[in-house]
Amino acid sequence: MTRTHLKQAPRPSDETDPDVGRRVAELLAGLEAGGEDEAIRLAGEFDGWTGPIEVSEADLATAGRHLPTTVVDDLAFAHRHIYDFAVVQRDSLAEFSVELSPGLVAGQRLVPVAVAGCYVPAGRYAHVASALMGVTTASVAGVDDVVVASPARPDRGGVHPAILHAAHLAGADRVLGLGGVQGIGALAFGLFTGLPADVVVGPGNSLVAEAKRQLFGRVGIDVVAGPTESMVVADGTASAAPTWSGRPSTARTPRCGW
Repeated sequence: MTRTHLKQAPRPSDETDPDVGRRVAELLAGLEAGGEDEAIRLAGEFDGWTGPIEVSEADLATAGRHLPTTVVDDLAFAHRHIYDFAVVQRDSLAEFSVELSPGLVAGQRLVPVAVAGCYVPAGRYAHVASALMGVTTASVAGVDDVVVASPARPDRGGVHPAILHAAHLAGADRVLGLGGVQGIGALAFGLFTGLPADVVVGPGNSLVAEAKRQLFGRVGIDVVAGPTESMVVADGTASAAPTWSGRPSTARTPRCGW
């Protein structure tokens, strides 16, 4: 029986595009050599941002004022659930060792992290969930310094206010207006903060994913994230408004981003 491929990928799905790999390597090398000046240059080249890179404490604390009340309420609701789960998850972890056979000892160790770098993408939409998930869990775990990197753009006046509010709510210590490879590199190399990250987490485009892959070993990472494909199957009887306990009950059109 002859097998026919209607569509065939040009390369294995787990193989990095060589051009992407080379470009990311060049950018990371430039960032390590040029430091903050190179990060500033790349922010201007890729995002058109020429303003301050680090968000001030005042702007971080007051970002929620620029958001609709419904968005502020939604972020508070999500953060409360993420926080409560993270506390239980943290308390469930314990070190142990067991001798499986004479001389063969296995176990689990809890390794402290001093600095966590959390990347929050903000291309078409502000990915506030990435800020809540990354920062909240690090804060609950007791990480000393949690640094966020997210693209700053002129049309938004810097980092998106929803991301700033989510990061502040979740307990971020510093926020850098840097996206892409320059954002990941700044977290890993400690640019603008003097705090090189022990671990860098968060999703992003192919350049971000490749930057994390290339830096793995020098820093810890969560995963090399790929594209997300989601589909909701529902008929006309389905309600667009969640109805579980604690959720605002007013029905409204679902949002994909702000």
